[in-house]
Amino acid sequence: MQGCANDFGKLIGKVAVLRMAFGCPDAVPALSEWKRLGAMTTKGLDYSMNTINSEADDSKGLVENLVNNMDITISGEGEARKRDKSTEIGAWRMGKYIFDEVQAGRQPTLWVRFDFAGEDAGTYIMGYFNTTAWSGDFGTNDISTFSGEWKVYDADTVVFEVADSIAVTGVDVTPATASLVEGTTQQLSGAVQPPDATNKAITWVSSAPTFATVSSTGLVTAVAAGSATVTATTADGSFSDSCVVTVTAAP
Repeated sequence: MQGCANDFGKLIGKVAVLRMAFGCPDAVPALSEWKRLGAMTTKGLDYSMNTINSEADDSKGLVENLVNNMDITISGEGEARKRDKSTEIGAWRMGKYIFDEVQAGRQPTLWVRFDFAGEDAGTYIMGYFNTTAWSGDFGTNDISTFSGEWKVYDADTVVFEVADSIAVTGVDVTPATASLVEGTTQQLSGAVQPPDATNKAITWVSSAPTFATVSSTGLVTAVAAGSATVTATTADGSFSDSCVVTVTAAP
């Protein structure tokens, strides 16, 4: 499907994105500061829920279980590059950071963000985590790999956001009518409603391309004398609105 906000199909793992940012727990990094870890092959989230049991005499002979905390772990495995890309933290940069921090007597902490359906989907878990495992595997005849895991360092920083899609309710095309001379153009506007709808994609179609054509962005070109109806249709919900275009011959 074309990135539709109302797509409820199965999620493929490679769409999930593991990103990180260096910094301190008192300031959430700006979006521009987040970088992907690297060329990932797997990413994981484990709540590692710790439980206690109740065997009180009012449990009808069944042991009752209570969750008292969670040891949240984010993990990932990837394939090592010869050099880290500037757009990624990378295996070597991460490895050096961990080594330097521990050697200096500090904790190898950083911000971790796991986007479950892509960077722009709005469903993610994020927080200030500690690096609790890091390793590499360099098989002679295999692709070199790395793996790591991160556990919560500052519980107050951890948030889990789930983005609910905002459905489209209509579209307004302006102007409603247009008069053009052969060879001229006019830009139409298609405003998806409500303004904060998740999927704002629309398609433009002309009923009579012989007289007037329209581009994918709503630019109308007058071709020959006549009239055409240019319609914008939303990808979400198939709502539509139109502009009647009248073309006159060039003098």
